Amino acid sequence: MPMPLHRWHLLAILALFALPPSPARAQPACPDILLGDSLAVGMAPHARALGFTVIAQQGAGIAWLRQQEPRCARRLVLVFGTNDLRGMAQAEAEAYPLRIAAVMEQWDAQQAIWATPGCFQDAALERGSAALDAALSRHLRRASDRLRDLPAIHSGRLARCAYASHDGIHPTGVGYQAWWAGLAQWLDRTRMAGMEPVRALP
Repeated sequence: MPMPLHRWHLLAILALFALPPSPARAQPACPDILLGDSLAVGMAPHARALGFTVIAQQGAGIAWLRQQEPRCARRLVLVFGTNDLRGMAQAEAEAYPLRIAAVMEQWDAQQAIWATPGCFQDAALERGSAALDAALSRHLRRASDRLRDLPAIHSGRLARCAYASHDGIHPTGVGYQAWWAGLAQWLDRTRMAGMEPVRALP
């Protein structure tokens, strides 16, 4: 005797509920990100070789940075500030790190570093860079809470001043490689538990 149609429907529904639940779709891991201006463009080949996603643009200033959609990152290296330095006086230099921190607070990064610009043969940029370095030193002495999660360390002034520049602004290829190697070493020294180390290029 054939089984009534309604019983087939009931068995089908019971079978559906009896199936084991499908495994949850794995969420993609947050990438390592290099974010910044033309100095980040120069570092990009070294960063990409280590699996970093690069978001960088020639001429980028803080208005460009504010336009970038915040996203999650495992490690975030911000190479930024050069295009905002020209004409930067002491008061503006004092406020600039807090403006950067306010933007980067929107990014969900496990680990972050701000690589500040450094030395320039261009006199106006050099004055702005020196003013920014002095302001950052004052923030460091005050242990500013706003900059606690975005350490502006491994300053470009420490990393770049020994390397040549073709235009007085951008390092040569050797300079970019050495600067990136220094940043990678800092990330390795301070990496959080469970993170794989960043390996600098030889």
